[in-house]
This record gives sequence, C-alpha cells and structure tokens, in this order.
Amino acid sequence: QGELLNPCRCDGSVRYTHQLCLLKWISERGSWTCELCCYRYHVIAIKMKKPCQWQSITITLVEKVQMVAVILGSLFLVASVTWLLWSAFSPYAVWQRKDILFQICYGMYGFMDLVCIGLIVHEGASVYRVFKRWRAVNLHWDVLNYDKATDLEESNRGEPSAGNRSLVHPTQLTSPRFQCGYVLLHLFNRVRPQEDSSEDNGSGEVVMRVTSV
Repeated sequence: QGELLNPCRCDGSVRYTHQLCLLKWISERGSWTCELCCYRYHVIAIKMKKPCQWQSITITLVEKVQMVAVILGSLFLVASVTWLLWSAFSPYAVWQRKDILFQICYGMYGFMDLVCIGLIVHEGASVYRVFKRWRAVNLHWDVLNYDKATDLEESNRGEPSAGNRSLVHPTQLTSPRFQCGYVLLHLFNRVRPQEDSSEDNGSGEVVMRVTSV
C-alpha cells in the first residue's frame, strides 16, 4: 500500500517499490545503496520519531556480544582513567603513589586501558552499523525518486578523474621498470620448452601469450 517510487536505476519489474517497504529493507540491511544497480538512494531525514514510537531492530548474537563488549569496555576505561588521574594528582593519594602495590596496579590498569581502547576501535565499526540501522528505523525519512539528469551530471564529473587514473604517460614506456619487463619476457620466451611450440604448431592454432610485469 502507498505511493510507488522509482528510487534507483533499476528497470523492469523491480523498478518501482513502496517507500515503507524500501525503508524496512534498508533498516534490515543497514545500507542506503541498491544491491542490483549499486545506486545510492537520495533520502531526506525529516525528524526523529517520538520515544513511544521507537521500534527495535533485529540484532544477531554476534552483534549483541559486540555491543556488550563495547559498553563494558567504555565503562571500564572511563572508571580506570578517572581513578588513575585522581590517584596521580590528588593530595589525598600521596600514600598510594608511594606504595609498591599501587604502582603495580597502575601498570596493570594502564595495560587494561590499552586493551579496552583496542577493543572499542575493533568493534566500534560493527556497533556503529547497528546504530545506523536503528536510526534508519526510528527516523522519518523521505526517499526521493531517481533523477536521471542529476545522475548523469555526477557521472560526468567522475569520468575525467577515472580516465586520468587509467592513462599511462608515454614517457613511462621507456622507464627502467618497463624495460625490465620486456627483458624478462624475452628471456622467458628463450627458455620456454620446445614441447609447447610443437604442440601449438600441431594443433594449427596460433597462441599469443601476454605477460605483464
């Protein structure tokens, strides 16, 4: 039910879709790009839904473990850094700074802080993807129809840079790197077994071998 949209380059039977169906699919996948034509949808965020209208999303067991690990790691990191700063600068913790046991604790807590930072950095991307999926569900979005004129302008702006990257300057053909490649190709043809050439001649076919270095 609802108005049909043409949000991407797809044509034929998959050209049109309902906005609610598309938003539900986006929330489950966590991406604003079409899987078929790889076109990024043009969407506009209107406003956040009311808290009473917030919806939950499907989260796998691995994602739950990642979220718990990031939350616990963040809490431990905040508590540990707070205690270390208080113990290092507070006049009431002079005896702690002089005690050998507390000095060992400082090293242990510093090591655990590094572990927590690594855990947050490693799992933070996965948790952020879950947050984007949740945000996609609990925001009011407006998906725009596909505009061919705008798409052509963006493609034309991207073509020169892509063409420049693929071109090889003629002066590079005389560089030592290319000359070395030609020498290796020549040596390879010299030491190639004679059986290959006899088999090729017997079959009546001409085989061209191109080797790039």
